[in-house]
Amino acid sequence: MNLQDSLSFFFFGNVCTGCGRSSQKLDPWLCPDCKEELIACGEHPLWPGKEDAICLFPMNSLTRRLILAMKYKGMQKIASYLVANSSVGRKGEALQILESWGKNMPFLPVPVHNARMRERGYNQCEQAALELSLHCKGKLQTNVLKRRIYKPSQTLLGSNARSLNVAGAFQAKSAEMLKLPPQNGIVVVDDVYTTGATTSSCSRALKRAGFENIKVCTLLYELPASAAADIAADKTLGWRTEEE
Repeated sequence: MNLQDSLSFFFFGNVCTGCGRSSQKLDPWLCPDCKEELIACGEHPLWPGKEDAICLFPMNSLTRRLILAMKYKGMQKIASYLVANSSVGRKGEALQILESWGKNMPFLPVPVHNARMRERGYNQCEQAALELSLHCKGKLQTNVLKRRIYKPSQTLLGSNARSLNVAGAFQAKSAEMLKLPPQNGIVVVDDVYTTGATTSSCSRALKRAGFENIKVCTLLYELPASAAADIAADKTLGWRTEEE
């Protein structure tokens, strides 16, 4: 076992986050079989019904376990890992789409409320936005959007309820104040796209602030109908979720 493998074993153990089986060849969270599956399901991005939004992976048993570990087990670097193993990091279709949206784009992570930041210690969307900006030669921009209202988890909410839950939750600094050309493309980055309520709320705040060409990129896309069933399954596996 080399030094890198030894460090991975020390920090993460030898259990694959994807399948739960013991393995000495984690990378650093997935065994070779799960890593191969991840790359395959991220070969092509998903379009969640909007031309200005793409998602890097579908929500399935593998990606859901990774996203839950990222959010609730302190494994924030999984956000970068997902981007690196998507068709962005592998210089495929998603990277071509992002590059077609514009050059030197700011990547704006969906912000978390200060209370959530104190609880969790990090914003996983910021980690994803950083990785995307590095691959696209853009810039991570964390001082544009702010979450001004603390809202509960949306997992068990329907489409209309989700929209109401995040209505007015975000505010944005003006494009003029930040000296960013408002017509240039900017990309809002979130972890999971279900109904688009969160990113749409961010987009409305940005439009009020003078921004025009607003795009969206998320790590995962989950069909709204499956979200409630997923949270019930996750609880049986012992995952702690934000509404608990």
